[in-house]
Amino acid sequence: MRCPYCGGLNADYARFCARCGRDIVQKPAATPPPPPSRPSSPSSSAPQRPPYIQPRPPQPAPGLQPPLVSPRPPQPTTVPAAPVTRGRRTSGGQQTGVASAPSPSAAAPIAEPPTTFPPRTVRQLQELEVGALAYTVLDESESYGRKKIVRIGYPSCIGWQQVATLYKALKAYRSAQFDTIIIQGVSPEKADRYNYTNGMMQFDQNVRLGSQTLNRYQIETENGLSSDAIRIVLTEE
Repeated sequence: MRCPYCGGLNADYARFCARCGRDIVQKPAATPPPPPSRPSSPSSSAPQRPPYIQPRPPQPAPGLQPPLVSPRPPQPTTVPAAPVTRGRRTSGGQQTGVASAPSPSAAAPIAEPPTTFPPRTVRQLQELEVGALAYTVLDESESYGRKKIVRIGYPSCIGWQQVATLYKALKAYRSAQFDTIIIQGVSPEKADRYNYTNGMMQFDQNVRLGSQTLNRYQIETENGLSSDAIRIVLTEE
């Protein structure tokens, strides 16, 4: 006999199942089938999200207007003032104009050299003198070997004007009494007690170069060490 509960084999006269221990004489009651399931109604489904409504921007209260922002007025363009001309009447009743000096803050235009620069000949060196600046002698001294050293001061300028000013001073001190004349330029903005800052010119007379006796010009601009310094060497018989 097979147990209706666990399916185990038992003797035909057995009352209880040797496997699960249940009464196998009394048949188990039939289990009623489950009731048919009802279709779910729309109301029992998951709640749906309400549609999104975009909020409206806040409206100003009645009677209140937003503040009006006035546009920024344009800034006036600064135009450099022209030189002022002052009138002066002569005895004949005519008026003559005298232009006032330009403002010291106005930058002076850079002058072009009157000839080739750097000069390749002594002649070109002499032609540069027309652009020389006014200078002041700071000190002068004499050294052994018939050498004279002169220090002059003048405003900072471009290279060719330094050379022109140094040559102008050399002409004033050139003499057969000295074999070597050194002109050192110093600018007031870069004053140095021992070194030149505005160019240097060394003139040597009666220099023996092989079988020739020549005059030699050795010129350096700036302080001779800066990256834009220029070195010039010229000779003449």
